[in-house]
Amino acid sequence: MDQNSPELFDRMGGADALTAIVQDMYERIFQDPELAPFFANVRRDHLRKMQYEFLASAFNGPVNYTGAELTGIHHHLGINAVHFAHFCNHFAEAARAHGAAESDVDQALGRLATFKDSITGDTNVDG
Repeated sequence: MDQNSPELFDRMGGADALTAIVQDMYERIFQDPELAPFFANVRRDHLRKMQYEFLASAFNGPVNYTGAELTGIHHHLGINAVHFAHFCNHFAEAARAHGAAESDVDQALGRLATFKDSITGDTNVDG
């Protein structure tokens, strides 16, 4: 892991580490009774590929996300804030298990949080 890199992707360990993190994360998710039902009819290899692309892109890696727009993919699934938090927790646990620094895990979670409304369908309105 390149802790001196300005890019989160590199600090997380680059392509190999992020691939391992995604693999580990989904093994955790597929065993989570709250989240597993969302993935019952999903092609897992495709899911992992798209998630890798999404995370690599979100973490300023040399990858472009080629998947569908997030709101369109998730709007009909009934994903709520609790589900999103469970997902993020599994990501964080997998990242830590693969040697990511806590500061980088925190930064990664912050970036994931910016996509919460697109995934849950929530809106954040100041008032």
